[in-house]
Amino acid sequence: MSIPGQEPNPYQHSPNPYQQPQPQGPVPPNPYGQPTMPTGQPVAPGQPHFGPPPPVGPGPAAKKPVPGWLWAVGGAVLASAIWAGTLFATGGLGGDEAEADFAGYKFDKELCSVAELKAFRERYEQNDSGDPDNDYGSRQSGLDQSSCSRSFKDKEASDTDYSSAYIYTDAVWHKVTDPQGEFASVHKAREDQTSDDYEYKTKSVDGFGDEAYLITEKRGTSKDTLGGMTLAVRDGWFTFTMQWSWYGGSDEDTKPPSEAEVTKMLETDTRAALEALKKG
Repeated sequence: MSIPGQEPNPYQHSPNPYQQPQPQGPVPPNPYGQPTMPTGQPVAPGQPHFGPPPPVGPGPAAKKPVPGWLWAVGGAVLASAIWAGTLFATGGLGGDEAEADFAGYKFDKELCSVAELKAFRERYEQNDSGDPDNDYGSRQSGLDQSSCSRSFKDKEASDTDYSSAYIYTDAVWHKVTDPQGEFASVHKAREDQTSDDYEYKTKSVDGFGDEAYLITEKRGTSKDTLGGMTLAVRDGWFTFTMQWSWYGGSDEDTKPPSEAEVTKMLETDTRAALEALKKG
Protein backbone atom coordinates (compact mmCIF):
# COMPACT_ATOMS: atom_id res chain seq x y z
CA MET A 1 0.00 0.00 0.00
CA SER A 2 1.39 3.36 -1.00
CA ILE A 3 0.84 6.72 0.67
CA PRO A 4 -0.38 9.42 -1.62
CA GLY A 5 2.32 11.83 -2.58
CA GLN A 6 5.05 9.44 -1.64
CA GLU A 7 7.16 7.60 -4.18
CA PRO A 8 7.11 3.86 -3.84
CA ASN A 9 10.21 2.20 -2.34
CA PRO A 10 11.88 0.48 -5.23
CA TYR A 11 13.63 -1.99 -2.89
CA GLN A 12 10.53 -3.08 -0.99
CA HIS A 13 9.45 -6.59 -1.82
CA SER A 14 12.07 -6.80 -4.54
CA PRO A 15 14.21 -9.88 -4.64
CA ASN A 16 17.73 -9.70 -3.27
CA PRO A 17 19.87 -9.70 -6.35
CA TYR A 18 22.82 -11.11 -4.32
CA GLN A 19 20.93 -13.92 -2.65
CA GLN A 20 21.93 -17.23 -4.11
CA PRO A 21 19.43 -19.99 -4.53
CA GLN A 22 19.62 -22.82 -2.07
CA PRO A 23 21.15 -25.86 -3.69
CA GLN A 24 19.06 -28.99 -3.86
CA GLY A 25 20.38 -32.45 -3.14
CA PRO A 26 23.89 -33.29 -1.90
CA VAL A 27 26.43 -30.52 -1.72
CA PRO A 28 29.23 -31.00 -4.23
CA PRO A 29 32.75 -30.84 -2.82
CA ASN A 30 34.58 -27.57 -3.07
CA PRO A 31 37.22 -28.08 -5.73
CA TYR A 32 39.44 -25.37 -4.26
CA GLY A 33 39.59 -26.72 -0.75
CA GLN A 34 37.98 -23.56 0.74
CA PRO A 35 35.67 -24.19 3.71
CA THR A 36 31.99 -23.97 2.88
CA MET A 37 28.70 -23.69 4.67
CA PRO A 38 26.25 -26.57 4.55
CA THR A 39 24.66 -24.66 1.70
CA GLY A 40 27.79 -24.94 -0.33
CA GLN A 41 28.57 -21.22 -0.13
CA PRO A 42 32.16 -20.27 0.67
CA VAL A 43 32.82 -18.91 4.11
CA ALA A 44 34.41 -15.50 4.32
CA PRO A 45 37.85 -15.50 5.87
CA GLY A 46 37.80 -15.11 9.65
CA GLN A 47 34.20 -16.25 10.04
CA PRO A 48 33.26 -19.46 11.80
CA HIS A 49 31.95 -22.29 9.71
CA PHE A 50 30.22 -25.54 10.39
CA GLY A 51 30.64 -28.59 8.35
CA PRO A 52 32.67 -31.74 8.11
CA PRO A 53 36.12 -31.37 9.70
CA PRO A 54 39.04 -31.21 7.34
CA PRO A 55 40.79 -34.51 6.68
CA VAL A 56 43.38 -35.46 9.25
CA GLY A 57 46.94 -35.97 8.04
CA PRO A 58 48.80 -39.26 8.49
CA GLY A 59 49.44 -40.15 12.12
CA PRO A 60 50.79 -43.13 14.01
CA ALA A 61 49.43 -46.36 12.57
CA ALA A 62 47.42 -48.59 14.85
CA LYS A 63 49.36 -51.57 16.19
CA LYS A 64 48.42 -54.84 14.60
CA PRO A 65 48.53 -58.12 16.51
CA VAL A 66 51.71 -60.15 15.88
CA PRO A 67 50.97 -63.32 13.89
CA GLY A 68 51.57 -66.59 15.68
CA TRP A 69 54.06 -67.78 13.07
CA LEU A 70 56.22 -64.73 13.75
CA TRP A 71 56.40 -65.63 17.43
CA ALA A 72 57.46 -69.15 16.41
CA VAL A 73 60.21 -67.79 14.15
CA GLY A 74 61.42 -65.53 16.92
CA GLY A 75 61.51 -68.46 19.34
CA ALA A 76 63.49 -70.55 16.88
CA VAL A 77 66.00 -67.74 16.36
CA LEU A 78 66.39 -67.36 20.12
CA ALA A 79 66.87 -71.10 20.57
CA SER A 80 69.47 -71.13 17.78
CA ALA A 81 71.32 -68.29 19.43
CA ILE A 82 71.39 -70.16 22.74
CA TRP A 83 72.56 -73.35 20.98
CA ALA A 84 75.34 -71.50 19.14
CA GLY A 85 76.42 -69.81 22.36
CA THR A 86 76.61 -73.16 24.10
CA LEU A 87 78.75 -74.61 21.33
CA PHE A 88 81.12 -71.66 21.47
CA ALA A 89 81.36 -71.99 25.24
CA THR A 90 82.02 -75.74 25.11
CA GLY A 91 84.35 -75.65 22.13
CA GLY A 92 81.95 -77.37 19.72
CA LEU A 93 81.74 -74.44 17.27
CA GLY A 94 84.54 -72.08 16.48
CA GLY A 95 86.30 -72.89 19.74
CA ASP A 96 89.00 -75.33 20.74
CA GLU A 97 88.66 -78.89 19.55
CA ALA A 98 87.71 -81.55 22.08
CA GLU A 99 90.77 -82.85 23.89
CA ALA A 100 91.78 -86.41 23.10
CA ASP A 101 91.28 -88.85 25.99
CA PHE A 102 93.74 -91.74 25.92
CA ALA A 103 92.42 -93.24 29.17
CA GLY A 104 95.91 -93.29 30.68
CA TYR A 105 97.61 -95.37 27.96
CA LYS A 106 101.11 -94.11 27.14
CA PHE A 107 102.77 -94.31 23.76
CA ASP A 108 105.44 -96.99 23.30
CA LYS A 109 107.03 -97.62 19.94
CA GLU A 110 108.26 -101.10 20.98
CA LEU A 111 104.94 -102.88 21.25
CA CYS A 112 106.55 -106.31 21.03
CA SER A 113 108.19 -105.66 24.41
CA VAL A 114 104.89 -104.45 25.86
CA ALA A 115 102.78 -107.35 24.54
CA GLU A 116 104.77 -110.29 25.85
CA LEU A 117 102.14 -112.93 24.90
CA LYS A 118 102.79 -115.18 27.90
CA ALA A 119 99.51 -117.03 27.46
CA PHE A 120 100.17 -117.83 23.79
CA ARG A 121 103.72 -118.91 24.57
CA GLU A 122 102.38 -121.77 26.69
CA ARG A 123 101.25 -123.45 23.46
CA TYR A 124 103.54 -121.83 20.89
CA GLU A 125 107.22 -121.10 20.56
CA GLN A 126 108.45 -118.16 18.53
CA ASN A 127 110.20 -118.83 15.24
CA ASP A 128 113.83 -117.85 15.57
CA SER A 129 114.55 -117.50 11.89
CA GLY A 130 115.26 -113.96 10.81
CA ASP A 131 114.05 -111.07 12.95
CA PRO A 132 111.73 -112.62 15.56
CA ASP A 133 110.17 -109.27 16.44
CA ASN A 134 108.82 -106.94 13.82
CA ASP A 135 108.18 -103.61 15.60
CA TYR A 136 106.82 -100.45 14.07
CA GLY A 137 106.16 -97.06 15.70
CA SER A 138 105.10 -93.68 14.36
CA ARG A 139 104.07 -90.34 15.89
CA GLN A 140 102.10 -87.97 13.66
CA SER A 141 99.96 -84.87 14.18
CA GLY A 142 96.76 -86.87 13.67
CA LEU A 143 97.62 -90.04 15.60
CA ASP A 144 100.37 -92.14 17.16
CA GLN A 145 100.64 -95.79 16.23
CA SER A 146 102.64 -98.78 17.40
CA SER A 147 102.44 -102.33 16.10
CA CYS A 148 104.15 -105.70 16.36
CA SER A 149 103.94 -108.88 14.30
CA ARG A 150 105.40 -112.26 15.26
CA SER A 151 105.43 -115.78 13.88
CA PHE A 152 105.03 -118.87 16.09
CA LYS A 153 104.96 -122.64 15.63
CA ASP A 154 103.08 -125.21 17.59
CA LYS A 155 105.25 -126.92 20.19
CA GLU A 156 103.66 -130.27 19.37
CA ALA A 157 104.35 -130.05 15.65
CA SER A 158 107.01 -132.28 14.10
CA ASP A 159 109.88 -130.92 12.07
CA THR A 160 108.17 -132.01 8.86
CA ASP A 161 104.75 -130.71 9.75
CA TYR A 162 103.94 -127.20 8.83
CA SER A 163 101.79 -125.71 11.56
CA SER A 164 102.25 -122.12 12.59
CA ALA A 165 100.42 -119.17 14.05
CA TYR A 166 100.78 -115.50 13.34
CA ILE A 167 100.04 -112.93 16.07
CA TYR A 168 99.67 -109.25 15.30
CA THR A 169 99.16 -106.45 17.84
CA ASP A 170 98.35 -102.84 17.08
CA ALA A 171 97.84 -99.77 19.31
CA VAL A 172 96.58 -96.37 18.08
CA TRP A 173 96.34 -93.06 19.95
CA HIS A 174 93.77 -91.02 18.01
CA LYS A 175 94.67 -87.34 18.49
CA VAL A 176 92.11 -85.60 16.27
CA THR A 177 89.08 -87.83 15.77
CA ASP A 178 87.18 -89.71 18.46
CA PRO A 179 86.95 -93.32 17.19
CA GLN A 180 83.80 -94.03 19.18
CA GLY A 181 81.38 -93.33 16.33
CA GLU A 182 83.04 -95.78 13.92
CA PHE A 183 84.64 -98.42 16.10
CA ALA A 184 81.70 -100.84 16.30
CA SER A 185 80.88 -100.46 12.60
CA VAL A 186 84.46 -101.21 11.53
CA HIS A 187 84.50 -104.56 13.32
CA LYS A 188 80.89 -105.55 12.62
CA ALA A 189 81.63 -104.97 8.95
CA ARG A 190 83.90 -108.02 9.02
CA GLU A 191 80.77 -110.16 8.84
CA ASP A 192 80.12 -108.75 5.36
CA GLN A 193 83.37 -110.38 4.18
CA THR A 194 81.81 -113.82 4.55
CA SER A 195 82.19 -115.86 1.36
CA ASP A 196 81.96 -119.46 0.18
CA ASP A 197 85.21 -120.40 1.96
CA TYR A 198 85.26 -117.97 4.88
CA GLU A 199 82.78 -116.99 7.57
CA TYR A 200 83.16 -114.10 10.03
CA LYS A 201 81.17 -113.46 13.18
CA THR A 202 81.46 -110.45 15.53
CA LYS A 203 80.25 -110.28 19.10
CA SER A 204 80.70 -107.76 21.90
CA VAL A 205 82.90 -108.59 24.91
CA ASP A 206 82.67 -107.15 28.43
CA GLY A 207 85.50 -106.19 30.73
CA PHE A 208 87.69 -104.18 28.34
CA GLY A 209 87.66 -100.38 28.15
CA ASP A 210 84.56 -98.63 26.84
CA GLU A 211 83.77 -101.35 24.29
CA ALA A 212 85.36 -104.46 22.84
CA TYR A 213 84.57 -106.95 20.07
CA LEU A 214 85.67 -110.51 19.33
CA ILE A 215 85.79 -111.46 15.65
CA THR A 216 85.93 -115.16 14.73
CA GLU A 217 87.00 -116.54 11.35
CA LYS A 218 85.95 -120.01 10.17
CA ARG A 219 87.38 -121.63 7.02
CA GLY A 220 86.39 -124.34 4.57
CA THR A 221 83.28 -125.03 2.60
CA SER A 222 81.61 -126.34 5.74
CA LYS A 223 82.97 -123.45 7.88
CA ASP A 224 84.17 -125.88 10.55
CA THR A 225 87.88 -124.97 10.80
CA LEU A 226 88.99 -122.17 13.08
CA GLY A 227 91.28 -119.94 11.08
CA GLY A 228 91.63 -116.77 13.13
CA MET A 229 90.34 -114.67 16.02
CA THR A 230 90.69 -110.96 16.83
CA LEU A 231 90.05 -109.00 20.02
CA ALA A 232 89.56 -105.26 19.44
CA VAL A 233 89.30 -102.78 22.34
CA ARG A 234 88.44 -99.08 22.50
CA ASP A 235 89.04 -97.05 25.64
CA GLY A 236 88.40 -93.35 25.09
CA TRP A 237 90.38 -92.23 22.04
CA PHE A 238 92.75 -95.19 22.33
CA THR A 239 92.26 -98.44 20.40
CA PHE A 240 94.07 -101.76 20.70
CA THR A 241 93.86 -104.90 18.56
CA MET A 242 95.33 -108.37 19.00
CA GLN A 243 94.87 -110.88 16.18
CA TRP A 244 95.69 -114.60 16.04
CA SER A 245 95.79 -116.50 12.73
CA TRP A 246 96.45 -120.22 12.19
CA TYR A 247 98.10 -121.75 9.14
CA GLY A 248 97.83 -125.39 8.11
CA GLY A 249 99.04 -128.55 9.68
CA SER A 250 98.42 -132.14 8.69
CA ASP A 251 99.08 -133.92 11.98
CA GLU A 252 96.16 -134.60 14.25
CA ASP A 253 98.10 -133.21 17.21
CA THR A 254 98.67 -129.86 15.51
CA LYS A 255 95.13 -128.97 14.75
CA PRO A 256 94.19 -125.39 15.70
CA PRO A 257 93.14 -124.87 19.30
CA SER A 258 89.47 -124.47 20.11
CA GLU A 259 87.63 -121.13 20.15
CA ALA A 260 87.51 -121.23 23.93
CA GLU A 261 91.28 -121.73 24.17
CA VAL A 262 92.11 -118.92 21.75
CA THR A 263 89.58 -116.59 23.38
CA LYS A 264 91.22 -117.15 26.76
CA MET A 265 94.72 -116.54 25.37
CA LEU A 266 93.61 -113.37 23.57
CA GLU A 267 91.88 -111.94 26.61
CA THR A 268 94.76 -112.76 28.97
CA ASP A 269 97.51 -111.31 26.76
CA THR A 270 95.44 -108.27 25.76
CA ARG A 271 94.71 -107.41 29.37
CA ALA A 272 98.40 -107.74 30.28
CA ALA A 273 99.47 -105.52 27.37
CA LEU A 274 96.93 -102.82 28.28
CA GLU A 275 98.12 -102.80 31.88
CA ALA A 276 101.73 -102.44 30.71
CA LEU A 277 100.83 -99.48 28.46
CA LYS A 278 99.23 -97.71 31.40
CA LYS A 279 102.34 -98.14 33.49
CA GLY A 280 104.49 -96.71 30.68
